[in-house]
Amino acid sequence: MSFSPIQTGTTTAPTWTSGTAPTGSGEVQGKLGGHTVTALATPTHAALGEALRATPQPTSGRPLQERTVSTAPQAPAALRREALATPTALRDTVGEPKRDWKLFGITVMHRSTGHKDVLNKLESFHKAAGNDRPPAPPTTPESRKAYAEGQIHKLSQELGELERSCDAYAQGNSRRSHRDDIAQLKGQVQAQRAQLDGLRDQIGREGMPEGLSVADARAFSQHKPPLSLQDIHAVTTALRASGMNPAELQAGVERLFSLPLDGESLVQAIKLKMPEGLAQQYAQTGVPIRPETAGLAFNDKTLDRSPEAGGGLTKLGSGAVNTVFKGHYQLGDGTRFTGVFKPSVPGGEQPDAVSASGINTDRPVMEQRNVAVHRLDQHLGMGVTPKAEIGVHEVDGQQRMGLVMSFAPGLSPLKSGDVVVTLSPEKRAELSASPGLATAYAREKGFVGGKLVEGGLQLINSMEVENMDGEITVQEKDAFVAFDFSDPVLREKTTDLQWLDALCGQVDRHGHNYIVQQGADGRVTGVIGIDNDIAFGDQLTDPNDVNPAAMRTRTGESPPFKGCVLPQVVSTKTATALLAMTPDKMLELMGPGFTPGEQAAAQSRLGAIQTHVRDLQAKGQVAERTEDWGSERVGSLLGMGTTDALTQLETLRSQQPRTPAVNRQIQALEEQISNVSYVARESSILAEVRTSRQQPLLDPRSVR
Repeated sequence: MSFSPIQTGTTTAPTWTSGTAPTGSGEVQGKLGGHTVTALATPTHAALGEALRATPQPTSGRPLQERTVSTAPQAPAALRREALATPTALRDTVGEPKRDWKLFGITVMHRSTGHKDVLNKLESFHKAAGNDRPPAPPTTPESRKAYAEGQIHKLSQELGELERSCDAYAQGNSRRSHRDDIAQLKGQVQAQRAQLDGLRDQIGREGMPEGLSVADARAFSQHKPPLSLQDIHAVTTALRASGMNPAELQAGVERLFSLPLDGESLVQAIKLKMPEGLAQQYAQTGVPIRPETAGLAFNDKTLDRSPEAGGGLTKLGSGAVNTVFKGHYQLGDGTRFTGVFKPSVPGGEQPDAVSASGINTDRPVMEQRNVAVHRLDQHLGMGVTPKAEIGVHEVDGQQRMGLVMSFAPGLSPLKSGDVVVTLSPEKRAELSASPGLATAYAREKGFVGGKLVEGGLQLINSMEVENMDGEITVQEKDAFVAFDFSDPVLREKTTDLQWLDALCGQVDRHGHNYIVQQGADGRVTGVIGIDNDIAFGDQLTDPNDVNPAAMRTRTGESPPFKGCVLPQVVSTKTATALLAMTPDKMLELMGPGFTPGEQAAAQSRLGAIQTHVRDLQAKGQVAERTEDWGSERVGSLLGMGTTDALTQLETLRSQQPRTPAVNRQIQALEEQISNVSYVARESSILAEVRTSRQQPLLDPRSVR
């Protein structure tokens, strides 16, 4: 316990000789050299904790949730994320400064002067930082900018004074622990000055938005990725208007502030009270957090968990990096929906086509690209993609963000792996006569093997292969489905998909990732494109760029793309819908998450497509009715006429032996045909399979 005399008749440094030793701070009386003196008693550090616990102390403040939310236009306390220690925090670390010695009210010895000076300068800075709103708000951009720059200059001066005080205190203090604490404080001061310098530069570039305080700007100026001042203003305004109490705001900001979220995503994550792990998934994939991307329609609450629905999510299958689930949903409008949930895998390896098309492979936003393709499809009235929305489900004890898609029953032109085909009663009886007949029949069709199963014949088209390291992997072969590409519905809907892919910059359309749907009578009823995520890259400013040959002609590069050039025929309905699309509507339908470059490229593709459609209208290359798509003229426009390259190609393929010159002609014709349309490309492949008979060919009406 130390004592500081405040009333005595001598200026000699006092020695306490008698009196009752106090247990807490306060005035006490005692004898000093025969004189009665009154002194202030202050607990030393060793006794401080016990003494203060025994004495009623002022509270440091009520819990945030008990405070009244002010309606004044001030930033919530949670937004004032000071990287600089407060005076209270410094006192907790370093301790209270020693009191000056006084005799008869006269200071006879100054004590802890450096400590007190640091505390005073620190308090002065925080007071200046908290008083940053002028009595009369500036009304012009110039005055707002000037006021903000003046505030920053004032704070910089305060920090300069504080840094000098830290230096003086460190030099005059002999206690090593205190010097370390002050050195840490000085580091905070320097970080604050660097932050203010950066903010000053940002205000110089962007100006100061109306209503944004310097405190709010400082609170979010360290956010990564950097937020514009307009975004900072939007964030702070939205959080104030959210209706959340200060405790909720503080918890949300502290939990999510360090994540690389854009300003609106940060607001939405806080308002939705999103778990940090889930918000981290959004940040890693680049998918923005918005009401429409937060899984509000497809989540564990809307999942039907009844026994009839399988009790919740059921596993459909697992790939190399992901597991796919099936779920039944009861939506808010009373409708039921059955879909597939594919959890996102942040940081997974991407195909080469992703980077080649200009998509950021670090944060590719693949889920949102799928959703955007479907939204454009719905607006155009094509109906060639499955419903796609972002959902959130608990998987293995963790909240996972992913894509929810509707089922797309049907067959793709290329069928990988094993397949089951139906058999007539007569054929089944024939193959059942001997154990080896099913296998022999399957091999005649080009498959590895076959076996009779309930409902038909399983054609085995996969095999185990052992590599040089002794590892065994399963390799699946392709079987080709013999669709009739002269069918008018198949031609029309496949061409609609080609138009949509050109608009969206979809570069990976091939026979595996679109599905042909058939009715009970075997007739084609529709076409559905799946795996629609490699789209909207910023390198695809021309819709023909989805075709590798067209891209090579324009840029000299040969990207790994699988698209075709713009079709030479269009339906009346599709032409009308494409011409009615505006650039602004295009961006609205794409939704959030796309870069300015991707948005500009999308609008560029739209403009080129509209020019091409008008050209087709002028030439009369428009099919008014579905049945028109079965005509020889439309077939020729699609690259399938009886006198076009397809006929030449079939003739050349039948030549035996093939000379190098013939092979070069075949290669050139194949590229020419594959450039024109999906219809011609798939027809060409089927013709080759029929001619070579080296790969399995399936009747689409028999596949179960």
